[in-house]
Amino acid sequence: MINEARIKAGYTQDEAAELMKTNKRVISQTEANKRTISADELAQFSRMYNVDVRELLFVDFTSEGEEKRLAAKYSSFFKLLEKLSDRDVEDVYWVIKRKVDGLL
Repeated sequence: MINEARIKAGYTQDEAAELMKTNKRVISQTEANKRTISADELAQFSRMYNVDVRELLFVDFTSEGEEKRLAAKYSSFFKLLEKLSDRDVEDVYWVIKRKVDGLL
């Protein structure tokens, strides 16, 4: 989860908020899954906490066993993502998020 990544990176919620140019309430709500996170925010958390975006996504949506199964299933997709620019990756996650939300 995002809060575990923040703690592991050694940031307080206040420090994370400052780095994200937002307030602590937004960080708190994000960590409590009380607000939707944008692809841009997800990418920013990933860079800030020095974790792969996939780690932040999979912890929220799958169990550890399911994560391993999905990682194996989609390894070629992940390899393709690694070749994309940060902006292109953000666009891909934006589309995925919209699809999950039923907006596409």
